[in-house]
Amino acid sequence: MERYTKIVATIGPAVASPEGVMSLIEAGIDVARLNFSHGDHEVHQRYAEWVRAGAAATGRNVALLQDVQGPKLRVGSFPGGSLVLSPGSTVRCFQGRMLSEEPDKIFVDYPYLLEDVDVGEDLLLADGLIHLVATAKKEDHLEARVVVGGPLGDGKGVAFPRTNLRMAAITEKDELDLKFGVELGVDWVAASFVRNASDVRRVKELAGSAPVIAKIELAAAYENLDEILTEADGVMVARGDLGVQLPLERIPLIQADILRRANAAGTITITATEMLESMTHSSRPTRAEVTDVANAVLAGTDAVMLSAETAAGAHPRAAVEAMARICATVESETSKNTVVQSYLNQQAAVASAIAQAAVDAAANLSCDTIVAFTESGSTARLLSKYRPNARIVGFTPVETTRRRMALYRGVVAYPFERRDYTDHMIAAAEKFLEKEKLSKRGDTVVMVAGIPPNQQAATNLLKIHVIGDRDGGMVSQRSGRMSPEK
Repeated sequence: MERYTKIVATIGPAVASPEGVMSLIEAGIDVARLNFSHGDHEVHQRYAEWVRAGAAATGRNVALLQDVQGPKLRVGSFPGGSLVLSPGSTVRCFQGRMLSEEPDKIFVDYPYLLEDVDVGEDLLLADGLIHLVATAKKEDHLEARVVVGGPLGDGKGVAFPRTNLRMAAITEKDELDLKFGVELGVDWVAASFVRNASDVRRVKELAGSAPVIAKIELAAAYENLDEILTEADGVMVARGDLGVQLPLERIPLIQADILRRANAAGTITITATEMLESMTHSSRPTRAEVTDVANAVLAGTDAVMLSAETAAGAHPRAAVEAMARICATVESETSKNTVVQSYLNQQAAVASAIAQAAVDAAANLSCDTIVAFTESGSTARLLSKYRPNARIVGFTPVETTRRRMALYRGVVAYPFERRDYTDHMIAAAEKFLEKEKLSKRGDTVVMVAGIPPNQQAATNLLKIHVIGDRDGGMVSQRSGRMSPEK
């Protein structure tokens, strides 16, 4: 069954072998996520090599997504690896990230712990599972009462939802990781704990040519979503930390709002965190998880993401296969076409009009395929935002563009040599479509591209073409030879 929603899978110990990674690729992943919160550069180098080798062996485009850790606060470590906190007890919180040898002592790696956290403010540990309230400030530590207790493991996260924290957008570790990512040739970068557009710009400065996805996981990021959407190439609804920062009951509404606003802006979207969490130990997802994935697809997400399910779970391949089935089934029963706001700048307005016309034409003519000749992938991305019921075939001579398009909903990318003339380009595309059984003689396809030739021209040409017919109709802003757009 054809599937348009893309699947991002995290690579980790559960698939830490060429065979393990290959099993995910064969199951249908489109993007391999390298989580730089765990593992060193040597580990991620191996993961990347296995992904590239597996993609080459299967002939599939699989993008590499580097997810940098960002300025996440964590507790220190404990004898035996964990500390059990009892409700009603008092604990002492010290600045640092060291081993605590006392049962009521917790280290927190925030240098302004005493200065910034006021009495009465909340401390949420272990993704919000443990709740402390600050009760007193001492000379060298903060006292807190345990409201909701439980086992606290080494290095678990700490959040201060009501505290205005002084934290840089990028840590020294992030800078080193981003430099390594550029050397590795990652296709996308996910920026953690961004607060505003300025934070996104800082990551872009260090990410080389890789497009940047802003993870919306802080309350400040959600408040500044509009400005982030103007700067980021994509956004991730990171529901784990977002659910710590904001009331859990609001997360479904916030998710829907982020997807709606991002789709309106033409920005790539990924929905993440605990989508099939039970499959870390079970071979089947729960009914609630199936509904969760389905609702994300119905809301228009470009991609859905697996984290622990594939990185550390007992059934990584089964999780991918289950997610693929859910997405494909939901898509088969619903129309994928949605109305999306056009970009506002003049050049994009032309490209947007061409893209919308192409999607409308494909719907009116019951076309199965829209062809985008592209250098940068921007036309395929714009077509994707209009959610056509037809598949989008992206032809590009640029290998990095092919891999990046692996994240675009409904887009399947193929290599394509540059050609100077319209009829040569169409003939080559036609031959390929027939060979791959994407179209057959007599089928109508919609083609979009840019002119003039041999330039990264803006998308300004639409052609309705019947396979086998060299005299199909063409709509263009200007005359000339066809070229891939920029």
